[in-house]
Amino acid sequence: MTYEERFEVARIVARAVDSGYLLTVFDGEEFPVLHSDDAEEVLDSLGHCDEEWLHVENASMQKIGTIYFVYGNDADEVVCDCTDKPEILEIVG
Repeated sequence: MTYEERFEVARIVARAVDSGYLLTVFDGEEFPVLHSDDAEEVLDSLGHCDEEWLHVENASMQKIGTIYFVYGNDADEVVCDCTDKPEILEIVG
């Protein structure tokens, strides 16, 4: 993950945590972080693969949606796809 990509991902993670959501990271094989509200823990687990999924959950651990990160393009393209729901679109900004 480039510095610019990391900046964008950190902004998204911070918005999600500040909004009261829990985050789960899936790297394509494992879930290195489950139901976390610790932005630093989540950010530290991201960027180790070419693509990763950030699952956004409410306080009851019910899935709100997913943000799909793909690294190696421009920073404004790090979010490759996301759930088309107002809550997720607000986080992605």
